[in-house]
Amino acid sequence: MNNARISIIVLFLALLLASAWWSAKLIWLRPFNIDHFFERAYVHFLWNDPENLTATGILDKYGLSGHESLLTDASPKRTLELAEIGRKNLSLLKGYDREALSESQKVSFDIFHWFLTAGVEGEDFLFHDYPVTHISGPHLELPQFMIYNHPVLDADDADNYVARLGHFSIKFGQVIDGLDHRKELGIVPPTFILTDAIRQCDEFTALPPEENSLYTSFVQRLDKIQNLDKASKQQLAQRCKDQIIESVYPAYKRLSNYLLQLESSSLSIAGSWHLPNGDEYYRYCLKQHTTLEIEPEVLYQLGKLEMSRIEGEMRILLNMLQYPVNASVSEIMYELSLDKTISFSPDSLGQAACMEHFKRTMNLISPKLPLHFNKQPKSKLEFHEVPERKSASSMLAFYLPPKGEPVGAGRLFVNTRKSDRLPYFLATTYAFHEGIPGHHLQKALQIEMTGLPDFRRFLPFTAYSEGWAMYAEELGHEILNTEDPYDKLGLLQSDLFRTVRLMTDLGIHHKKWLREQAVEFMMSNAAMSADEAKQEVDRYIVWPGQGCAYKVGKMKFLELRDRMKKTQGENFDQKAFHDLMIGHGSMPLAVLEAMVDDVLTSKLVE
Repeated sequence: MNNARISIIVLFLALLLASAWWSAKLIWLRPFNIDHFFERAYVHFLWNDPENLTATGILDKYGLSGHESLLTDASPKRTLELAEIGRKNLSLLKGYDREALSESQKVSFDIFHWFLTAGVEGEDFLFHDYPVTHISGPHLELPQFMIYNHPVLDADDADNYVARLGHFSIKFGQVIDGLDHRKELGIVPPTFILTDAIRQCDEFTALPPEENSLYTSFVQRLDKIQNLDKASKQQLAQRCKDQIIESVYPAYKRLSNYLLQLESSSLSIAGSWHLPNGDEYYRYCLKQHTTLEIEPEVLYQLGKLEMSRIEGEMRILLNMLQYPVNASVSEIMYELSLDKTISFSPDSLGQAACMEHFKRTMNLISPKLPLHFNKQPKSKLEFHEVPERKSASSMLAFYLPPKGEPVGAGRLFVNTRKSDRLPYFLATTYAFHEGIPGHHLQKALQIEMTGLPDFRRFLPFTAYSEGWAMYAEELGHEILNTEDPYDKLGLLQSDLFRTVRLMTDLGIHHKKWLREQAVEFMMSNAAMSADEAKQEVDRYIVWPGQGCAYKVGKMKFLELRDRMKKTQGENFDQKAFHDLMIGHGSMPLAVLEAMVDDVLTSKLVE
């Protein structure tokens, strides 16, 4: 064998070893390129989360659909596995030299580092949450997922839909295992929460299968598949009905029976303080939701100051409108909400008028966006009514972002069955919050981002997204140059409500308020009926800290805008500011603030 041939063989083997080493680094060890690490780590998180893969559409561009017939594992074992994955990824991330990264990669590093670190810090509280409540859990979320996220565009999609229905029994069993594990740890939802969840399960199975929304929505979408013959559609519809009878309804009944047993060992204590290490758990919840280090007592005192400020501004407007000076702001606003001259009627005409008001508000502001934003989303905004079965426990309006690739439409849901409790002037502010320039503008742009790691397009941070949406309420009125005092009252009422929400969250979990105290506080300060206040309070009870994220987020966005205006003076560019705020995807507020600091110290942000 001559030297040349030996050299070629040696070179080939060296290349083979290098390729094997690079592949091993990419798949198992720490990849050389941090962007490869970001993608691998995020895919690793999602790989065993078929529901999230469907909701994000992250695999659609690759034509992969094997996950579409499965549901996400909700077992305690999987929860522990995810925690281990997060811990390992954090260790790998720390192995990269942050200073050697590009500016964009540094932002990605900081976001992912915060996300992974928060997960590791919360390992002691992995099972402190409530998997089933009156506003969350598979009994509510799975039907919504199947109806609004699972595609039914062809026969394969339809087959997968039916297959997923068959997995309801497995999923609910895993959730029950999780509830049982939490019970052993002394973590059981309050009695009144369990009572509502039991009722919801029983109501879901009370309908004949062919009247259930899982069946009716499926049949409606089947009818739109043009290349599927009638016999195949009928067969698929029958299979769907069979799965509802054999898998879905038994799963709901099993969960209902378990919750009934759990109810007997539950208490009516509302706050998380009574859970094992409850005070530290609440501090963790505050950090997780606000993405800032905030002491509960400091935030409580800040909330009191904000309540006084907002009520003072509202009092000036109410005096100008000649409302009685001897009544509280909350009392006057509650009476205003009942005034049918400025509210929607409780009938079908009022419901239709409410939906049209949301659409009209969006049509008014959309043409003005180019004056305030350099970028606008390509995806359209659709309007939907909240289904009747969910209207009683649903909020007045909410938004679901578009799916990944190809980008779909964002969906704004309006609870028209509560339209008689939504004055025109408040509906305008809600439209800004949920639609444009709020959730739709921010989240649709995030989904459409290119050239960044996928996790930057999908990771949620409550204080960022809800803080932007509240900032957008104020911005919307600025853009339309609101002069009407009622519209100004609507903006202030929304701000006051979120401030009262913050105070109530802290009151329940930090001040150890009773449920009744919290309800009374909301009725006295947020212009609510007893039933409305109860629904709100029960939401904060099961989601500790979440109620604080809205107001904290808004204050941070306004603070950052004021800081940039003060520093840049005449050079302040609102479009550039908005590019910075929502041009890089959702992130912890601490990371967003650091980006602003970089800009103000003349460091480039790509």
